[in-house]
Amino acid sequence: MKKIILLLAIMIMISAESDAQLVQSNFTGVLVPSYIGSGTSSRLPFIYRATVTGLEPFTKYRYYSNACRYTDFGGTNSGAGNPIFINGSNYRYSTSTNLGNPSGYDSITTDASGSYTGWFGIVNTGNARFTAGNYVIPTITLDSAGNGSAKYRFALNDSIKVLGFSDSANSNSCTGFYGISLASPKNIVSVYDNVNNSGRPLTMVYVENEGLDTNVISSLAVFYKDSVDSRNGRWGTMIPNILSTGVRRVNVHRISDGSIANFNTDDDGIWPSGTSTINPSGGLVSPIRLSSQDIILSVKFDNTIPEKFSLNQNYPNPFNPSTNIDFEIPVSGVLKLKIMNILGEEAAVILNGYFHAGLYSVKFNAGNLMSGVYFYSLELNGEGGKFFKETKKLILIK
Repeated sequence: MKKIILLLAIMIMISAESDAQLVQSNFTGVLVPSYIGSGTSSRLPFIYRATVTGLEPFTKYRYYSNACRYTDFGGTNSGAGNPIFINGSNYRYSTSTNLGNPSGYDSITTDASGSYTGWFGIVNTGNARFTAGNYVIPTITLDSAGNGSAKYRFALNDSIKVLGFSDSANSNSCTGFYGISLASPKNIVSVYDNVNNSGRPLTMVYVENEGLDTNVISSLAVFYKDSVDSRNGRWGTMIPNILSTGVRRVNVHRISDGSIANFNTDDDGIWPSGTSTINPSGGLVSPIRLSSQDIILSVKFDNTIPEKFSLNQNYPNPFNPSTNIDFEIPVSGVLKLKIMNILGEEAAVILNGYFHAGLYSVKFNAGNLMSGVYFYSLELNGEGGKFFKETKKLILIK
């Protein structure tokens, strides 16, 4: 009897170990970046959207995410990298992965078909898998419906190339890249080398301030720590040094469902501020910056399409130093919202780019302007030849 019990225990252990082997199945990319960074002291967050399938319906699973190499397939090691857990609109970062310790895992709940679609994140580490020139594959490790023991190790169907920060013009090198925008925190930014949103994005990252304690995320890339971290609307990533087209499109996706809330494009990769994204060579030391003149990315209130053009009175008014401006546009088109002084001279440009029809709200900070009477003007060159323009007065008192 003891021999039979021992044999059954061994068979169960073998079965459990077999189930926990890393296989490239049941994990499908929805929106996955082409590149990820490397380096122990130049870490960056990277985000992707994927679907995991083949699970029990309406069931809660513990999970964590990593990135592996193809040589990890068949083993029980899920790879390397530190996971960023995204649960609804809540972000959490972990330096360890452990399905038995709440700090090392998060949870997902499957739908009626036993699948789950959502955002996943990872921060590169100094592990050898993140060596420039390698290709890594995101992984997800799940338990058996909440028991804390690894049951599944799935690898994504897409691989991501690792790039290293350098000023060299080679296919394994990259340069820091960040943007200043009006995008809402916690949403996701994707960067493309074309204006049509075709193919896979170059890179993907979340919009600050997402609420993570970056004292825990050690060794962030210097430009991210100094110019991006905890600043609302900013985002930071990297782009390859071999990029003849330059960056031509930047999207902001809703964290709720992945849909595109807004985007800005540039036909030649040299953006309105004069910033060139073509074949960069700044490495880690001299990152490329897109300003709010280049990328607006403000998010609409909802999907409502207004019946008419409307520019509302700013509030508060008078103000010091910030005020809000709401407007409605019934058609999509190229829009410009600017501030003019009493002589009609342009004092500031708040928005300048392509906007979809909808309801919007933007905040204007007049910290650099002197007290006085100003005017704000909204001009839209809409699709179908539609043109709208309206001007209102605002008062700055310091």
